[in-house]
Amino acid sequence: MMRHRTWRTLAGAAALALLATACASSTSSGDVEVRPFAEVQDSELVFENDPTFPGRGIFRMTTTEPMICAIVWGPTEALGNFNNSLAMNGTGIVQHDVLLPGAEPGETYFYRVQGSTADGTLFASELMSFTLPAAVDAGSAGPAIDRGPNLAEGGIIVGVSSEFSPAFQPANAIDGSLETEWSSSGDGDASFITIDLGAETPVGAIEFLTRTMADGSATTTSFTLTVDDQDTYGPFPAGSPADANTTEVEFSGRVLRFDVDSSTGGNTGAIEIRVFGP
Repeated sequence: MMRHRTWRTLAGAAALALLATACASSTSSGDVEVRPFAEVQDSELVFENDPTFPGRGIFRMTTTEPMICAIVWGPTEALGNFNNSLAMNGTGIVQHDVLLPGAEPGETYFYRVQGSTADGTLFASELMSFTLPAAVDAGSAGPAIDRGPNLAEGGIIVGVSSEFSPAFQPANAIDGSLETEWSSSGDGDASFITIDLGAETPVGAIEFLTRTMADGSATTTSFTLTVDDQDTYGPFPAGSPADANTTEVEFSGRVLRFDVDSSTGGNTGAIEIRVFGP
């Protein structure tokens, strides 16, 4: 993830500088002045639950001018988590929508917002706290269906439209983890990924858990499935960690190509792709 790694390295250094100065300005030679973040804040700081991913929050704000910003947060005043908007992609932006992995509904966290403008001026907020809205009980969805192992995890990726970076490699879509994801490099509706199951296999159900950005971009809404370069099925609705949208199918095949049929555009991809037997 070369471009994102570059940003994370720079932002990490800026974060350390901001924390080290404890948001205090100084006129001493060689010291760095850190100005109040309120000077560049142009909206309320909003914290909400991610409706597509249980146990993940979203932080939103706008700034008066393009900035590279981050939120440092955690369950205690020691903080410990550092997140920024991937939409920055190495440059300043004014609309900051940041995913907060691990932020649970109803829990209170401490945080500080910090960043830099194009002229190198550093800004930071005071230490504050936020509490995500309590989870809404949607009622019982009934007993879960045991579909057996995810056959895709035993397969290999043999084709892909593109990858954003090594950190978002295609293999992440079949590694059994919701903490990783495959992202294309801006392919939008042209994104595809092909999995070789290793042998002809009967299939009874499939799931395509879309990745999504905090601003709603990169969300796959429907996908198609082509089996062994022959029969194409779908389009089917894509799912998310909150609602997998399992699709019942009936075929046998070895090489499965998943194509994004419709999306909100951008770096589309998948958190996880699941293939189950009958």
